[in-house]
Order: sequence, then structure tokens, then C-alpha cells
Amino acid sequence: MCGMLHQKRDCATPAETTMGPSSHISGSDGSPNRPRTPRGGVPTGACFANGRACVATGLILLLSGCARPAPQPDDSRLRLVSTAPNLTEIVCALGAGDLLAGRTESCDYPPEIVPRVPVTGGFGTPYLEPLLAARPTHVLETVLADPDFARRLGALHIPVVHVPCTRLDEIPGAILQLGGLTGRAAEAQRLAGAIRDGIGAARADNAARGQRPRVLLLFAPDTPITAGRNAFVSELLELAGGDNVAGSLIIDYYHVSLEWVITQDPDILLCLFETRARDPYTLFEPQTGWSALSAVRQRRVYTVADLSTVSRPGPRVLAGLAQLKALLARDEARPRLGVPLPDVTAPAHSDTNAQMHSRTNELTH
Repeated sequence: MCGMLHQKRDCATPAETTMGPSSHISGSDGSPNRPRTPRGGVPTGACFANGRACVATGLILLLSGCARPAPQPDDSRLRLVSTAPNLTEIVCALGAGDLLAGRTESCDYPPEIVPRVPVTGGFGTPYLEPLLAARPTHVLETVLADPDFARRLGALHIPVVHVPCTRLDEIPGAILQLGGLTGRAAEAQRLAGAIRDGIGAARADNAARGQRPRVLLLFAPDTPITAGRNAFVSELLELAGGDNVAGSLIIDYYHVSLEWVITQDPDILLCLFETRARDPYTLFEPQTGWSALSAVRQRRVYTVADLSTVSRPGPRVLAGLAQLKALLARDEARPRLGVPLPDVTAPAHSDTNAQMHSRTNELTH
């Protein structure tokens, strides 16, 4: 019965479900309508009208009992779905992690909060059904793989909040924007201010730096993918005191040939992918072409312990900057001849190939 009523309810108009007394007030000549009385003595017009009124009343009562609205959150708090790991980190850094109702598969920080949040998609690729099941009040995005997805959510009356946060200098603004949305404006001011101060101090130190090592950023062990000057990690490298050998190109991420790499002959190879090798130079030493590079012959091949801090423009940017500065300082202090200093920032990893692919996708999105 309820199912049938649901089907009919969409077609009903207010006039069909509300019996207005004025519809039978007068006839065409303006005189009152007088219902005819049959043999039984009951006015047929009154009986018909009364019957319709009863039926309408019954329908309204049944509809109010069967057609219950969709379940809503228990309170009026925000329910945020994040489509990027750096936005998830910002929300949590502001102390608003309890407002997250959905996240990406790539979100992994902070570990004490993220596992409790349902997965509603990949990085920049939300999945519609899990997202709708999360009942979001807002969907946060910085880069969507399908720009039309925002329009689809808008048609469902779900606001999509664009948060520009792909560049170094956009981080403080993104923090302030999300602080305003989540009601954490004071926390956002403090965090954004600390990041601005840290970046400013690093720029002042960097201006006085002398010779800078030429660094090739690599995002995969088997395919030469690197970053141009506008990529976030390239900005961070320059701020730390390195010189990106691909910094003359404006494309964020792109494939390069081995011949191009050999021509550039960088001083340092910086591996921004998960590796099982304790010393990442062993990935390149046996390979023809790569083994001819000065960086490989001198074992100046490195990675960092926490890749996400150097790949995500977010609240931990100063930690990523510190990692890169420490790496370059250690390289500068290494013996130029003999055995290099041990790499204490690159613990062995046991990630699967699928995890490595996921990390590469996040870095180069």
C-alpha cells in the first residue's frame, strides 16, 4: 500500500489532495448549488463531496505515515566529503576532523582520524553512490578529473566547494578558506600565519645560498616522469636550495626520455616513489644509460622518509621543506670520494606495486 501511495504522490497536485470548500459554492447563475435528494432522502451531492473529503483525508494520513523523508543527520553540523588528501589534512589540522563524512582512497593522514572516515572515491575521482550515501552538506575539491561531476552534484543540491591548493603560495589561503567554512577561523589564522612565516624565512635563507645542486625529480622507478617549475614539489625543492633540472619547462608533470636525462646529467636523483631498496641508487646502477649518470656513479640518489609531506601542498609543508633541506645538507657534507654517508631518511618500504602506482598517481595528478 505504501509503495503504491509513493508512486501516486509524485503525480498529485495540491488541488488533488486538498478539498477547497469554494469549489462548490455557486452555480452558473450565481445561485447556491442545491444538492439533489434521492429517494433515500440523502443529498447525492453532499454524499459525493463527503466521500471525496474522507478519501482525501485518509490519503493524507496514510502518506504522512508511509512517505517518511530520507534519514537526516542527527544535528545541523557540516558533513564534508574531501576529494583530495591535502584537503583532508587541512580539515584535520584545524581540529575539524569530526566533520569529515567521506575521503579518498589516498588519504592516509592523520592516521588516528582517517581510518574512521568512509572512502567515497579516489583522488579527484569521487564515486557517486558512496558519496551520496555519506549525505554530505559540502564536497571539497581542488582538482576534479571530471569537471562535469560538480554540475551533477549541483543538480542534486549538494554544494561543491573549490579550494585552490596546488601551489606553495596557495596553502595559507586554502587553510583560511576551510577555517571559515568549518568555523575554525582562529585556528586557521594561526596555522596559515606559521606557514607564511616559515616560507618567508626559507626564502630569505635561500637568497643568500651560493652554489645549488642540480636535481632531477623522479616519480616512477621504470618510467622517467619528472616535474616542471610550477609543480608544488619543484617549488619546494627550489625553496630548500636545489635547482630543478627541468625547471625551464612550465608543464607540471611529464614524461622525459632517457636521452634527455643523460644530456642533463643531474648532480642528484631524487626518487619520489616508494622503494623497497635501502639504497635507491641500486635501482639505477644496473641499468644501461642510467649507470652513466654522475649521480648514479657517485651514489647521489636519494629519497625521503615521508613522501606525502613533499608531495601534498598542505599543513605539513614545513615538515616537507625540512626534509629536503636536511637531504641537501647531508649531500653537501658527504665525502666526494669513497663511501657516501648513510642515508638515514630512506627506510626500506614493503609497499605493493598497487600502492606504488597509487602514490605515483597522487603525485602527478
